[in-house]
Amino acid sequence: MGFLMVLRYLVAMKSSSVLATIAMVMISAQALDNANLDGYVPVPPVAIAGQPAAPPPAAASAGQPAAAPPPAIFVFGDGALDVGNNNDLTGGEIGDPDRANHPYYGIDYPGGQASGRFSNGYNIADFIAKDLGFEMSPPAYRSLPDRSPDKMEGFTGVNYASARAGIQDSTFVNTTIPLSTQVENFGETRDRLKALLGGRKPLNMFLSKSLFLIGLGTGMDLIPDSNPFASFFPPKDNKTQVQRLTELLGTTITTMHGMGARKFGIINAGLIGCMPSVQSMYGGLGGDGPCDDDLNRLAAEFNSALGTLLSDLASKLHRFRYSLADFYGFSNATFTNPSASGFANTISACYSGSGKPCSNRAEYWFWDYWYTTEQAAKLAAAAFYSGKRFAMPVNFKRLIAMKG
Repeated sequence: MGFLMVLRYLVAMKSSSVLATIAMVMISAQALDNANLDGYVPVPPVAIAGQPAAPPPAAASAGQPAAAPPPAIFVFGDGALDVGNNNDLTGGEIGDPDRANHPYYGIDYPGGQASGRFSNGYNIADFIAKDLGFEMSPPAYRSLPDRSPDKMEGFTGVNYASARAGIQDSTFVNTTIPLSTQVENFGETRDRLKALLGGRKPLNMFLSKSLFLIGLGTGMDLIPDSNPFASFFPPKDNKTQVQRLTELLGTTITTMHGMGARKFGIINAGLIGCMPSVQSMYGGLGGDGPCDDDLNRLAAEFNSALGTLLSDLASKLHRFRYSLADFYGFSNATFTNPSASGFANTISACYSGSGKPCSNRAEYWFWDYWYTTEQAAKLAAAAFYSGKRFAMPVNFKRLIAMKG
């Protein structure tokens, strides 16, 4: 049995968490070698909440664009990346969607006006776009006339992300735009781009060089009670929640690949057990301190499966390139030593939704009960774009430099 086969066996059998993680990293390196890609820099595995971790590196690279920016960036995910898709979204039987089109959202955004971002200012999609050479994240899909671009001049992509969106359609159903619908919306954009670019061949070239950013950092599918109808439609298989989610995500990513996507930047689930929403809604169930350890372990389990999924897709799909941004590890490192990154509070929300927000917003990790402040987003984006520790097997900058 060859060395690589032994490694794959360790991963499949989960002989031990350490050996399996080492095997996953080495398999990723082998896949990159097979694709004739240089510059592979291995990074540590996802950190586990409660274990000591060094502070994240300083965001010295923020604002420095790549030498050759992609022609466009297409953004998918939840409220951490939403730039206004939920503004005029109507609700359903479950309730109304979350919206960020009122004070004090956007208090630090240019002009001090709410923009639909679930932040006091810019969000992580904005900062990643800035690092890539754009002014900010591309416009919200629902803000476009006819929901499609009308010309290529000035086109930088489209943002489809929606607050509370999940991998499953049933996650916060009728109050968000789930990932599957976001991909369908991209399909409409793709059809329009094909017409504007003059056919399938130039379209494929354009898409192969673009970045497809998927943010799962809020881990909405993993939040208790996120699926209000789960008890009425129990799963008919023996799979775990994580298995079902990763299989569904794999199908979605494969669909996107079939539509022309080649370069994927994917942000994993963060410390969802530490979100203020979890503490206020669920009382920190299963945890000894301010964080829900059970939920954090569930997020870590999902992230491990996500890493395996992406490595597997890279070995199966033609020219599939990816960078897995470790939001969990970055958050854990920051929470372990907040002051090293300039934070005074990594537990409470700066803005509760009523009254006025805190005055020292740059020292808070959480802006509201679900999402981060502009400062937290800025530091995370810098780590994912050009850092070597919290992105694997390559960072976003290296991903964009790869041949499409």
